[in-house]
Amino acid sequence: MKTIKHDLILKEDTTFNESIKVEGDIKGYYNLKVKGDINCLNIDCNNINCNNINCRNINCWNIDCGNINCGNINCGNIDCVNINCRAIIFCDKIKCKEEVKAKKLIKNRFELEQKVWK
Repeated sequence: MKTIKHDLILKEDTTFNESIKVEGDIKGYYNLKVKGDINCLNIDCNNINCNNINCRNINCWNIDCGNINCGNINCGNIDCVNINCRAIIFCDKIKCKEEVKAKKLIKNRFELEQKVWK
């Protein structure tokens, strides 16, 4: 497992041939492919392809993953075997082979009226 002791800033499409542990956030609107697992605080990128994700928050367009254990997911498309999450907010679809566990599951969030907090 490769350990990165700070934020991982994606400046181009990036591939790791092993699992990664990021002691900060993963940022940058590029694609991330990990031939293993991802363990980090937060992920903010275009597309994720990996075996397992363990993090607090994910904000991306597509996720293709075996297992996700996460606090919040904001994503366009999720293709996954198992999802265990406190809140999933997505605009398109979830394909899950086994189960989706979420306290909140909000579909088509872009059609919802936005509230402005003052």
